[in-house]
Amino acid sequence: MADLIERLDGPRTAQQELFYDLEDAAAVIAWSVSELTAIAGVDRSPDEAIALMKICALLAAQQATLAGYADGLKTGQITRRKPG
Repeated sequence: MADLIERLDGPRTAQQELFYDLEDAAAVIAWSVSELTAIAGVDRSPDEAIALMKICALLAAQQATLAGYADGLKTGQITRRKPG
């Protein structure tokens, strides 16, 4: 197990920074979808509930896109380097 934990204290590469930023953004979007879905079900007019559910669908699509980018980074299909 110790060999799996080696070299984690150094600076992150541009690739790692982007991966973690994408994962964080996807998690925030997933949380937002969950919260908005709950809000849509609590004493809302049908029009309000439909609008909130459309927002949730759009956010879920963006979350899937970001998760795909993060997977591409993890597998090496997408690469990033620091500018300069």
